[in-house]
Amino acid sequence: MLTDNQSFEVLDASELAKRWRVPVSWVREHTRDRASDPIPTVRLGRYVRFEWNSPALLKWWGNRRK
Repeated sequence: MLTDNQSFEVLDASELAKRWRVPVSWVREHTRDRASDPIPTVRLGRYVRFEWNSPALLKWWGNRRK
């Protein structure tokens, strides 16, 4: 649930790939159910979106930092 001061920018796979400087195919592969630890997504039917700066995405990113 969002509070009044939380807002997330909604991105598609190509925009997320651009920001992370990785291929779009890499982002798509890491959103699949078969991925060992998939990137958190919001699914809108066949559309997959990402909440930029959401706690879930930041946690996923943080788990990959050394």
